[in-house]
Amino acid sequence: MQKTQPSSLYPQTKAPRIADFGIIFSVIICLGIVALGTWLTRYTLATPSPDEGGFFYEWQLANPDFWSRATVWIGFGLHQIFHWIAIWWAQERYEKYQDGMRPANWWALGINVVFVILHYFQTMFFYDGIAQDVPSWTAQFAVIMMLFVILAMENRRRGMFFGKKLNFRAEFYSWMKRYHGYAFSFAVIYTFWFHPMVPTWGHVFGFAYVILVMIQGSLMMTRMHLNRKWTFLLEILVLPHAALVAWNQVASQGYSPGLLRMFIFGFLTMFIVTQMHGLGLKPWIKYVMGIGFVVSLLIIYLLDVPLFNINEVIRIPAIEYGMVFVMYGGWWLFAKLTGQLKGARTTDYVEARASA
Repeated sequence: MQKTQPSSLYPQTKAPRIADFGIIFSVIICLGIVALGTWLTRYTLATPSPDEGGFFYEWQLANPDFWSRATVWIGFGLHQIFHWIAIWWAQERYEKYQDGMRPANWWALGINVVFVILHYFQTMFFYDGIAQDVPSWTAQFAVIMMLFVILAMENRRRGMFFGKKLNFRAEFYSWMKRYHGYAFSFAVIYTFWFHPMVPTWGHVFGFAYVILVMIQGSLMMTRMHLNRKWTFLLEILVLPHAALVAWNQVASQGYSPGLLRMFIFGFLTMFIVTQMHGLGLKPWIKYVMGIGFVVSLLIIYLLDVPLFNINEVIRIPAIEYGMVFVMYGGWWLFAKLTGQLKGARTTDYVEARASA
């Protein structure tokens, strides 16, 4: 495959500047969402029936019509298809990572910016997201899928458990490298169109988060896409977002405070066990963080909460790590049946990473 030369039709911009733009753009959109607050009060929202169990998504119209559904599903569908085409284009034309943006990056960025703005106006005039037609667990699982795939992909660099690397096959990493962009694109775009742009803390922070992940998707085949500080930021931002969503459910819907503890300590556990070992921290800093985490657990679960509730801490890690093994097992079985297991098992890290 011949390397595609940069086109003079596109600005020769370094990818880190686009990441900076993404942060600024997400802040502007969030301020715009806050400004929508009074306008959106004109819509009548659905209320749960007395016999309705489980989580009720309260930000949906009581009486949706054709256009409230059509605008959001068409927006989601076109956004998804166009972004998948941009990913395919980049994979077909580019072999090596570089510092600057290339045509596929600019197209992906433009697609995401345009559809973010379109969803803003779609919320303004039609309100509903696709939450009107699909259960809430689908959006939650989309995010979970993205997180456990990241755990598996980063195993070669930072390990899975306290820096210990799992000995997955080399073909597994090649498969994830080839297809993770499509999966992540679906996860973030589905989640983005699932929600209307309503000004609650959880929604506002959530939209900031998914916009930044879209920017990351636009940086494919650039070294910034691999920058460990940038990717860690995107990975850890799920913690405050999940905490804000849980806090809203506890405060407004009467959920148990254990939900809030589950998200905070669950994602902190994943930071201590896995994520911090990819940041190049000195050993003593890791020990201090680990000790601080254990002490905080003891204070909460010995002095304030019954000790048997400490199982809240391991629920999210159990799901995330468990799904890594489920995914690997499913891939291995498929690869075995189709004769794709040819190389050796490896933990070698062979991708070019950004040094920053």
